[in-house]
Amino acid sequence: MQSIGFKVAMASLLAFAILTAAWNFLIARVDPVATPAAVAKGPSVSAGGITLTSASIALPDATASLPEGPAGELVTRNCTACHSVEMITTQPHLAPEKWQATVEKMRTVYKAPIAPGDDEALVAALVSFQQPGKVAAR
Repeated sequence: MQSIGFKVAMASLLAFAILTAAWNFLIARVDPVATPAAVAKGPSVSAGGITLTSASIALPDATASLPEGPAGELVTRNCTACHSVEMITTQPHLAPEKWQATVEKMRTVYKAPIAPGDDEALVAALVSFQQPGKVAAR
């Protein structure tokens, strides 16, 4: 009668043998000593059977800006690494308590480097950026 440990060891050795054989099969299909393709001139580069092509994109011009002064600087420093100015300035109206909860979520969940001492001023700034005519969020 064989022990469970012996059966586990045999199963592990079999799995290792199968993985080794599969790995050797895959390696044999790729020729690691093949010379890379010539580097293409211009917007692409090729090597080892892979071609990388450069692409350029035209980003739209910024259409919104934050107000000058401490409030704008505070929001720029704490929010614009992840959020566009347009996104920040077009949010629905939120009560200060909801902005506070959002700031805390950004800090705890998304690891935003917002100093807790900036919360009051940051929430006040976000409330001041709310546009008239936007529907209040519930």
